[in-house]
Amino acid sequence: MEKIDEETGEITEEEIVVFDPNDIDLLNPDNYKLISPNLFRVQKFSFKNYVFRHHLETTIKDTSSVLKGITWTDFRSSKGLDKIVKVRVNHIGKIVSVGEY
Repeated sequence: MEKIDEETGEITEEEIVVFDPNDIDLLNPDNYKLISPNLFRVQKFSFKNYVFRHHLETTIKDTSSVLKGITWTDFRSSKGLDKIVKVRVNHIGKIVSVGEY
């Protein structure tokens, strides 16, 4: 699986990523229940600040620290980005590609 490059920071807004995919087959629809809690959209990023929103979340305010890690999460450095894998999702929500595309 190709991961987000810490050196270049190859990531753009609106991309979909999976945190800690471990040994889960991301292309198998039977695993979607396991994947969903770890499936996030890149909301915004700047130098050493990455904000991700859960793929089912509809609001964009990250004011609630209680929901951090559930509906949104952020990284203040590139540490941890090595555990993220980009995925491509089609118009009906099926994962169609894993890694760079």
